[in-house]
Amino acid sequence: MNIEQMKLAFTKKGYGDASELFDDIGRNKDILKPIQTILNQFVKESTLPDDIHILYIQLNALTTFHKKWKTILLRDTETIFKEVISPSDDTSVIYFSDAEAKEVVQIYAEAMKGESDSQLELGKFYKSIQRDEWAFPWYKAAAQAGNPDAYYWLGNYYFDGVVVERDLEKTYHYYKKAASMGHPDALNNYADMYLRGEYVEKNTKHAIELFKMAADKGVPEAMYTLGYMYENGVGTEVDSEESRYWFTQSALSGDVFAANRLGHEAVEKGEGTEAIHWYTMAAEKHDPYGEFNLGLCYENGIGTPINLKKAKYWYQKSALKGDEQAKERLKHL
Repeated sequence: MNIEQMKLAFTKKGYGDASELFDDIGRNKDILKPIQTILNQFVKESTLPDDIHILYIQLNALTTFHKKWKTILLRDTETIFKEVISPSDDTSVIYFSDAEAKEVVQIYAEAMKGESDSQLELGKFYKSIQRDEWAFPWYKAAAQAGNPDAYYWLGNYYFDGVVVERDLEKTYHYYKKAASMGHPDALNNYADMYLRGEYVEKNTKHAIELFKMAADKGVPEAMYTLGYMYENGVGTEVDSEESRYWFTQSALSGDVFAANRLGHEAVEKGEGTEAIHWYTMAAEKHDPYGEFNLGLCYENGIGTPINLKKAKYWYQKSALKGDEQAKERLKHL
């Protein structure tokens, strides 16, 4: 945080009385006290967007912090001050009970003291309110303590290029560390890198071994990929029975792609009752494609008597999620 720039901006805003407090921050005195004084005297809580307000209550309730996390403390302070100086158009609405607010304040306090589990939870919380730029440093902090979940999320950030520049070498590094500690989703993503030849040389045999490890830990996506690999002979011999087994396990474990796929296969075989079973499984997980397919079943009497009322119901649910096919069917009905 550039103290002088903030001091000048507050003065221009008409808050010249805050100058001495900014000087205290710049002199590295007990910086928490002047920061909280500025928050209480010059920041109107009611004007802050919900996400910034969360930072406000977390920072204002803080009683101590480890110097290792001073940079994050100053970053959070600057985020609030910038909102005061130049209000954003942020209209985010975050519904928070008093108990939830108390909890995130406590997590922040513990994270600032260096509690790695709290640092991880704080990262997850910030990610859940779509503040990845706040989350990333806390994932990094938790990773320094050897947390496999933190390694996994850092791998995701470097793969997606969110907040940080996309870096497949670092992606591989973090997925490998988390996978070596048995992290299920990291195992799956680590396997994907060998399947696709991302950063490492493509190795489908090693990939299938890793996918099996992830599948054994209950990862539906890994089960689906195994189904694909056995179906197409990737890293193994073609085995339709094994392929069917893994697609089924994936669907039963919650993968909507697998459920829809099995529904399509049942339709092709003329097994309407089985088709509607799989489509219903996907639709009940609020998958728009599953909802559309279920609508088709009711419109055309696949596995059930024709019921246009139910067809419209499922088309409408799918259409509300943006499915264009469902919108077209509703026009015809």
